[in-house]
This record gives sequence, structure tokens and C-alpha cells, in this order.
Amino acid sequence: MGQPIRVSVVIPESEAEAFSLALALARKAPILETKGDGRGKTQTAIFPDLTASLGTVVTLIGELTNLPGARVIIDEREMSSLTRFWSALLCYQESLSEPTPREHCLRFSARLNQFGGCPDQTCLFPCQFLCTRCVGLAQGKSGPSLEAQLKDLARQAEVDWCPNLGLSDRIDASDSRRLS
Repeated sequence: MGQPIRVSVVIPESEAEAFSLALALARKAPILETKGDGRGKTQTAIFPDLTASLGTVVTLIGELTNLPGARVIIDEREMSSLTRFWSALLCYQESLSEPTPREHCLRFSARLNQFGGCPDQTCLFPCQFLCTRCVGLAQGKSGPSLEAQLKDLARQAEVDWCPNLGLSDRIDASDSRRLS
């Protein structure tokens, strides 16, 4: 496995009940920073290694979906949709109960594939969050290389951080030439 995935969770102070619950979870983070500006205070919970704190992060993100203004940053990139990211995070957590986590990904993408997925029934990128997006690539859309297109799709789906994807490892030069 590569470098640890750093997760920063920015929680704006609020009177909402979700803030109290989120703050209690944020206090479990290895690093908790308080910042203030003209718009108010925020608490930033930093988890230097997602895998080491996965249960806490999953629960915290679940609470944040109910808190306006909350943000999540993976490594250096802010997630655009907390709900989409949380769904992918739950999927990743479930995958870890498998002897081989990628089997989880293959099983879920295969379910989608049976309902009109990849034309040759061979998934280019086994991830349930990418299947419908990936079909256009499998059908031969032109454009940038396959790897660049898949990375872009993964980013849009908020799953580009997922260790199960192994995007760079999965695409060889022949696929790039064939499908670009």
C-alpha cells in the first residue's frame, strides 16, 4: 500500500445539534486545531492516516452531512460532495471485511454491469461509483488517454483517494492506445 491518506475535517462552529456530535468525534482525531476569522470559528480534525482512524472518520463524516459549511479535504484536495464522499467511504470500510478488498469492488460493479454495463462484460475499472461513468469510455469515446479519463471520472465521483482503485497500476499502455 502507498502513503497514508491524510484527512482534514473542517467543522464550522454552530448551534446545531450536529455540531456537538461532530465535535465530540473530532476530539478523537490525532490533531485538533481551532481557527477563527471574521466569519467565525472552525475546528479542524486532522487524521494523518485514514486507515488507522477509519471508524471515527466514517462516523464523523456521517454527522457532517447534516452540518452546513462542513468540509473534508483528502490530502490536498477538498471533496465537493460530502454525501458522495461518505458513500464511497462506507464502501471502502465494507471492503476491508473481505479477504481481498478488491473482491468487494468487483462484486458490486458486476451487479451494475449486469444491468447494461460494459459492452464486452469486462469492467475497465471495477468500482460501483464509476460503472455508469465508465461505460462511455468502454464504448470508445475519443479524448485524452484512458488513464487520464479514468482519473478524472474517479475525481468527479469522489473516489480517487480510494486505495482499492489502484488506477495507475491497472491500466497498461495497450489499453490506453486502444481506448483513447
